[in-house]
Amino acid sequence: MQLYLFLLLRQWVRTVMKFLNASDHIAGTVAISAVGIARDASSKMFQSFCDWAVRRLWMTVRLNEKEADLVLAWLREQPAIHDASELWLYGQRSEGKATRYEYEPEIKVTSRLRCQRPDGSSQWVWITRESREGSGGNRATVSILGRDKVVLENMLEEGREIQRRKREKFLTVVQVYDFGKEHGLNWLHPQDKDRKQPGRSISSVVLPRCVAGSTGIDQAEALLEDAREFLNSETWYTERGIPYRRGYLLYGVPGGGKSSLIMAVASELRLPIYMMSFSSERMNDEVLSSLLQYGMHDPPTILLLEDVDLLHSAVLNRHRQLQDTAGDSSPADRDKDSSDKSYEKSRRGRLTLSGLLNALDGPTATTGRLLFMTTNDRDALDPALLRSGRIDYELEFKAAVPDQIQRLFTRFYADFGGSTSALSSEGGKVMPDEGDAKLTKLSTEELAELFVKKLDASGKKLTTADIQRHLMKRKKSPTRAVEEVQELLDTFSTRDDAQVPQKETSGSAK
Repeated sequence: MQLYLFLLLRQWVRTVMKFLNASDHIAGTVAISAVGIARDASSKMFQSFCDWAVRRLWMTVRLNEKEADLVLAWLREQPAIHDASELWLYGQRSEGKATRYEYEPEIKVTSRLRCQRPDGSSQWVWITRESREGSGGNRATVSILGRDKVVLENMLEEGREIQRRKREKFLTVVQVYDFGKEHGLNWLHPQDKDRKQPGRSISSVVLPRCVAGSTGIDQAEALLEDAREFLNSETWYTERGIPYRRGYLLYGVPGGGKSSLIMAVASELRLPIYMMSFSSERMNDEVLSSLLQYGMHDPPTILLLEDVDLLHSAVLNRHRQLQDTAGDSSPADRDKDSSDKSYEKSRRGRLTLSGLLNALDGPTATTGRLLFMTTNDRDALDPALLRSGRIDYELEFKAAVPDQIQRLFTRFYADFGGSTSALSSEGGKVMPDEGDAKLTKLSTEELAELFVKKLDASGKKLTTADIQRHLMKRKKSPTRAVEEVQELLDTFSTRDDAQVPQKETSGSAK
């Protein structure tokens, strides 16, 4: 009996102990869970407080490609950028005999700068640059300590001014590039590290004067003044409901200076040139409209369509195509022509004349741009391309006239200065004839007059490119250029299609 009571008591003790142990475990688990819940709640509350504080104290602005380029242009000019630990060497400039190296932050590296506010106080700014894969463009994120955006706006304005200053020395030419099936056709903006084409002055383009025989401005300066007046007349266009666009057609003989004039105008006005190409198989009406609406710099800009007479005739001359189709021809010839045109159309893409015209000045066309079209054959273009409103100013390039040749010669040898002129016994100036060997005694102006006299006597019509080629071979000796002028005359035959301009100016606005 005692043994039974002992065993029963022991079993009861064990049951109580198990219950107590289970209670302790449950209590411990509850306590741990309570601590975990309190910790998670505290963490979430702290994170929410930090997010609230950051939103109140910080401001983050994400920039697309255009604005990112402006910020990066400003960033490269800051002395503090050289204190960063990771940099890109993106370019160098020659200043005299010294070379200046330029840097920018490494991709995906944040640069912290202390900027000056307009009121003189300072403000911390964090700039992060990222590269978009595939398209080659840049994006940037600017974080500002504070809520005032004036520092960012000043950075954008200074970056825009830096880019304008660079365009004073260099010409920005943007071309269409095929980025593949995924991205298609888009503008390929040159990077700052790329080698730039130097700009040129309008005085380097020598064209005939607007009024024959006068000493007024020449046609190049007149076109530049017209472009300047357009850029300063945006309000005038807006008040009268006129689309703020200006179209120029440069046509005439090859080598007359059409492309040179466009580059000089872009350099003088500090505008980028966007060269449009229609040769890609991916080009169609939708792509063309997208290219002209997106990806270009903020206006004003220059849109260049070079040699438009060489484009597909089905696009640029619908009337000629209809005449060819309706003309007398055999069925075999018509089948062959139809096959050739179908092949050409499939090779060129789905670009149509209507799509081209709508992209240039339709309802969705951009404003604030200068359109330049060049062609050697004006008659090959469809009249719809040349109507008023699309083309406002036409300039014809013909064979060089005497006054133009003389000014070109004088400018080419401007560094030689004036020589002692040959004088007669009465003190008057003596102009040597063709066989005179004393050319070294003549000034540059007198040599230019003699050079023009020989060319004019030959009756041959030469372009400025022909004359410049002759002068380039003798760039160190103006006397040789005059003595060996017969070599120039023997090289180039008379051009029947080039006529010397008479009294009427070819640069009149339409």
